[in-house]
Amino acid sequence: MQPGIALERAKARAAGLYALHGYLPVSLAARTFRNGLRRLRGKADAPVTRLAQVSWSQVLKSRPIELTETDKSDGNVRLSELAVLALAASDVSAGSEIVEIGTFDGRTALNLAINAPAGVSIATLDLPPDQPSALEIEASERRYVDKPTPGARLRRCGNAWRADAARIVQWSGDSATFDWSSHYGRAGLVFVDGSHAYDYARKDSETAMRLVRPKGVVLWHDYGVWPGVTQALEELETARHLGLVHIRGTSLVFWRAP
Repeated sequence: MQPGIALERAKARAAGLYALHGYLPVSLAARTFRNGLRRLRGKADAPVTRLAQVSWSQVLKSRPIELTETDKSDGNVRLSELAVLALAASDVSAGSEIVEIGTFDGRTALNLAINAPAGVSIATLDLPPDQPSALEIEASERRYVDKPTPGARLRRCGNAWRADAARIVQWSGDSATFDWSSHYGRAGLVFVDGSHAYDYARKDSETAMRLVRPKGVVLWHDYGVWPGVTQALEELETARHLGLVHIRGTSLVFWRAP
């Protein structure tokens, strides 16, 4: 391995260690402290969520992970969330798939590929900026749709990650109308991070549960942040009693298929 690449991978391993065992617990403690201060001052708390909370270590195995592109842009997952997703990717069985709904700039897809075992294919779907959405989206998320070509970070990543980026297949289309049928039951991991509107959150959740294989994992982003996502997931749990859980300190919801 070239010295420059070895250094980048060492930095990525250090970033993964920090994200799980430094950033996540510290940010959780800080958020708990701020909420306590708000209550003392008589101010409204953050939106109440109803799903049971668990720590990441209750649902995922601890193992070394690598994280790159750690700088966060508006619309990206937090560093702690990226680490949890990387852990989930590292646990996917060879021969299965990882599917992401909502590519954005490609940061998450790249880190999923870096941590996925050899023999796992990675695909990510995004709505082209010039294509109208099939369902109504939130007005405030239009800025995430009206962007240059999805997956920009995949094309500008460093040499250490070129082979991993090449593993990723980018699909173009609307998640509500895309033909997913040939991938049903094949995914070891599905990450749902498309539109935050209620109708899309429900539709993408239904899709994810068809895509995932037995014992595979589905993770959703922005629970407790976007009302449409929060409502859709809580209604799904109330109706079907699936065992959806909210990973403490993140906006991620976790489900393992039976």
